[in-house]
Amino acid sequence: MTAIAACATCRTPLSEAAQGRRYCSNACRQRAYRERASTRGEAPPGSTLPRPLDSFVGRREELAALARLGSARLVSLVGPAGAGKTRLAAQHAGRRADQVWWAALAPVSDAVGAIHQAVGAHRLPNRSVLDSVVAEVDRHRRPLLVLDNCEHLLAEVAGVVAELLDRCPQLRVLVTSREPLRLAGERVFAVGELGLPPVDADVAEALRHDAVVLFRDRAVAVDRSFEIDASNVADVVAVCRSLDGMPLAVELAARRITVLSPADVLARLGDRLALLTGGPRTADDRHRTLRAAIGWSYDLLSPAEQAACRRLAVLGVPFDLGVASAVCDVDDALELLAGLEQKSLLVVDRADGHVTFRQLESVRLYCRERAVECDEVSLVADRVVEWVCSVVEPEISRFFPAPPVVLRLERNAGLIELAVTRTAELSDWPRHALTVVATAYTSTPRGPRGAPTELLHSALTRPVPPAYRSVLTVLTAMHHRIRGGWEATRRFARESLEIERAGAGRPGTLARALEVLASAEAHVGDQREAWRLFDEAVDLMRGPGDKLARAVLLNSYGWTLLQHGEAELAEPLVRESLTLMRLVGLPHMLNSTLHTAGAIALARKDFDEAVVLFRESLQRGSAHPMDQFYDLEGLALGFVGVGADDERALSLLTAASVVRTRFDFRAEPYWQTLLDRARDVCRDRVPAARLRAAESMGERMSLAQAVAYALADPPGADAGEGLVSARELHVASLVAEGLTNRQIGQRLGISPHTVARHVTQARSKLGLRSRAQLAVWAGRHTP
Repeated sequence: MTAIAACATCRTPLSEAAQGRRYCSNACRQRAYRERASTRGEAPPGSTLPRPLDSFVGRREELAALARLGSARLVSLVGPAGAGKTRLAAQHAGRRADQVWWAALAPVSDAVGAIHQAVGAHRLPNRSVLDSVVAEVDRHRRPLLVLDNCEHLLAEVAGVVAELLDRCPQLRVLVTSREPLRLAGERVFAVGELGLPPVDADVAEALRHDAVVLFRDRAVAVDRSFEIDASNVADVVAVCRSLDGMPLAVELAARRITVLSPADVLARLGDRLALLTGGPRTADDRHRTLRAAIGWSYDLLSPAEQAACRRLAVLGVPFDLGVASAVCDVDDALELLAGLEQKSLLVVDRADGHVTFRQLESVRLYCRERAVECDEVSLVADRVVEWVCSVVEPEISRFFPAPPVVLRLERNAGLIELAVTRTAELSDWPRHALTVVATAYTSTPRGPRGAPTELLHSALTRPVPPAYRSVLTVLTAMHHRIRGGWEATRRFARESLEIERAGAGRPGTLARALEVLASAEAHVGDQREAWRLFDEAVDLMRGPGDKLARAVLLNSYGWTLLQHGEAELAEPLVRESLTLMRLVGLPHMLNSTLHTAGAIALARKDFDEAVVLFRESLQRGSAHPMDQFYDLEGLALGFVGVGADDERALSLLTAASVVRTRFDFRAEPYWQTLLDRARDVCRDRVPAARLRAAESMGERMSLAQAVAYALADPPGADAGEGLVSARELHVASLVAEGLTNRQIGQRLGISPHTVARHVTQARSKLGLRSRAQLAVWAGRHTP
C-alpha cells in the first residue's frame, strides 16, 4: 500500500496532481525557507550580520514580541552582561527580507565611522561622513541598522541615531546596550534571563525551559555523550537557577562538562568568576569569561555608581530604597538606584505594593570582590547595624511592634542576620540585643517567627540596659511558650515583669509581660492568679490608640480560658478581639483571632461555622505561611466534625504535624487531645488502602501545598471515570503508594520519562493541579 505524500510544512495530504512536490503551496514553500534560514542563522542578501556557528536556543516569545514592534523606528534591546542581546538582535534581523546593516561598536571609539563602514557608504565630496551615510540609507526602501553594544558610546550614538531617524524617514534602528539611549520614541525591550524550571522539575519539565535546553545544547557540543536524565536533572536545574538563567554564564558552565559533572559545577559556583572561563576563541575578549563581561559594565560606571555597586553587593540579599540610602550614606539613593537599573546592574522586583532591588548573583559576586579590594565590607556591615537599630529601638516600648515595621524588617530579614553577626564580632552588646529583638520580631517563608533559642539565651548573658533586657526576656518567654516550655516561660516572663514594675514606665511592655506570665500561670501555676494578671493587662490597654494591643490581649485571654474549659467566658472576649482586629484594618493580623474563634465553634460542636472561620484564617494568614499549621489543624478538625472529607483531614493533620516536629512546636494539652481524637476517627473511618495514601500525601506536601490543598475544592467523586486509561490508572495507584517516577518505571518496565508523561496526562484529564492530588484521587478510585 503506497503512503499518501504530505506537505513538508503543514503536513496536509497532497493531491494527485501535486504528487512529487514537497509543498502544497508557495506560502508553505516560503515558510519552509524562512525556517531554514532562521535555523542556520542565514542573513538577508547584502547584509553584514554575524553568522554564529552554534545554534540559537529559545527566545520564542521575545522574537514574537520584537516582530510585533515592526512599526517602531527605534528599538533598544537592553539587558545585563551576558543576557544574549547580540544573539537575539542577529536572530531578529536575520528574519527580515529588507536590507540590514550591522555595526559592531564594542571595539571602536568612533560611532559615525563604524556606521559609515557598516552601510558601505561612499564619501561625498565636500560633505560630512554622516551625509554619506544618509545618502546610502536613502537608496533603500525599509532598511534596518543594527548598532551592537553601544553602552560605552551612548551620548555619541544617541546624537547620531536621532539625526539619522530625523533625516531618513524609512530607516529603522535596532540597538543593543546595557542601558537605553533615552531618545523620544525609543521602545526599550528588556532582555533578561532565559526561562527557568522550578527547583523540583523532572527531566520532561526541565527540558521545556530554555535555560536547561541551552545547557544541554552547549554541553553536548563539547561532550556528545552528555544527556540530562533523572540522575543529574536536579543539579542542572540548580546550576541554571544559580546563574540566574543568564545565557553567557549557562554556556560557560556547560563547557565545563568535559571535566566536571553537573554536581561538580554546582559545587564550584561559589567561585564562579574563576570557574566560568574558556569561551570560544572567536568571541570578543569580554565574552570569553564571565569576569570580563561584568567588568566591561562596571568600568563604564561613574565613581559614585561603582561605590554603590560595591557596597550593595556586600548585602547579599534584596533591599529597599531606605536600606540602600543608609548603606550608600546618602539622604536618598533613588537616583543612584535608577541609574544602576537603567544600566542593567540592578533588578527591580515588585510584590504586594512594595519595590525591592537586587543584583544578579554573578554581578554581586564581582562587585563584592571589588568591595573587598576597597576594604568596604566592614563599613557596609556597620551601616546595616545602624539601620536595623534605628528601626527597632522605637518599637521596644510598645506592646506589639507596629505591623508596618515588622513587614519592613521581614522584607530585609537577611540584613538582620548580617547585623547580628557584626555586633557580636564587635562585642557591641546593647546593639546586639536590638538586632536579636529584630530577629524575634520577624518570620520568613522558610521559617517561623522568632529567634533561635541559643541566640536568645546568649544575648541574655551579656550586659545590656534594663529596657533592652526586659524586651529580650519577654520574647524568650514567648519563644518557650510556643514550644510547650511553660516553666521556662514563667521564669522569663517574671523577670521581665520585675523590670517593668521597677519603674520603666512603659505600659506596653508591662502589659506584654503580664499577658505572657498569665498564660504560663494558667498552665503550671495558679489559675486565679492567671485571670488576675490578664485583667490587669487588659486594663492597661484601654486607650483609643491601643486597639491592636487590646485585641491581641483579649484573644490570648480567650484562648487560655478555652483551654481550661471556659468556652462561654472566652466567647465574648474573642468576639471583641475580632471586632477590634477588623477595625484596625490589618487583614494579616486576623488569623490568630480567627483561629481562636474557630476553636470555640468546635467546642460548641458548630463544625460548619468552624470550617468557615479556619478557611478565612488560612486565607488571611498567607503573609506569614509558617504560622498556618495551626489553621490546617483547625480546618481538619472541622472536616472530621462535619464528616465530609476524612482523607483530606488526615493529610492536613499529617502535614501540620511535620511542621510541628521540624520546629519543635508543641501543641497545648487541650489542643493535642482534639488532634489525637480526630486522627483516631479518621483511621477508623478511612479504608486501609486509602489511609496510607492520605498520610503519605501529608508527609510529602510542603506547607504551601497543604494550604492550597486545604482551600481547594476536592475532585468530584466520579471525576475521571471513563477518561483515564488503564495504564494511567495503574501509574496513579503507584504514585499513591509514594513511589517516585524512577521506581514506578522500574516496576512497570518503562522509562521515567514515560511515567512522567502518564502522570501529566492523568492530572490533565482529571483537572488536578499537583501530584499529591493525583495520589489522593488514586487512593479513592483504586482497590
